[in-house]
Amino acid sequence: MEKSVLEQIQDPWVENRYNLTSTSAQYPAPKHGGRVPNINDPESRDFPARPASMYTGGTPIPGYTARTDLIGHIHKSTPLNEVFFSDANIEKLQKDIQQQVYLMSGNKYMIDRQNDDDLKIIMRSYYLSFAKNNPATVAEELADLNGRVVGFASGRIYSEVDFHKFYLQDIEEFASPIANPLNTASYGTRTGELKSFF
Repeated sequence: MEKSVLEQIQDPWVENRYNLTSTSAQYPAPKHGGRVPNINDPESRDFPARPASMYTGGTPIPGYTARTDLIGHIHKSTPLNEVFFSDANIEKLQKDIQQQVYLMSGNKYMIDRQNDDDLKIIMRSYYLSFAKNNPATVAEELADLNGRVVGFASGRIYSEVDFHKFYLQDIEEFASPIANPLNTASYGTRTGELKSFF
């Protein structure tokens, strides 16, 4: 059944749709007025952006390990680099980094697993800079290298996570307006002594 013109005008959907001053729950105003309002609201995270990928990992070459990929053309196999670049040590470093960032943030941020390739680049850098490859002190060197990698990576990740949280809050709200200026001059606030010369 067709609605009359009067019924269409009085239809609440039409009224809410075209009444721009409406405060209905159908078209709520944003809670924040920043450049990207409501970016931290859970409702706006229903359709997250797909993460960008810088590259796609290829199929691994059979027989290649992390050690052969990172330092195989520079160093021959030693007990230290076999253990340091092993998959078990990479897993341990990932868990240690997560735990360290959690402690550094005062139990606020529990991060996900980091990119293995980025971690391997950090490991390679510290191995080439600080490894002594002394067969008698493999355990001490492994603990030292792991501590250096965890310290560098967790400090960097914590500062970036903390700044990202600050950035999200910054873009959600506009900056507070500047206060009105104050007159700091003393002109007109003091009265001089009236001297009669006559």
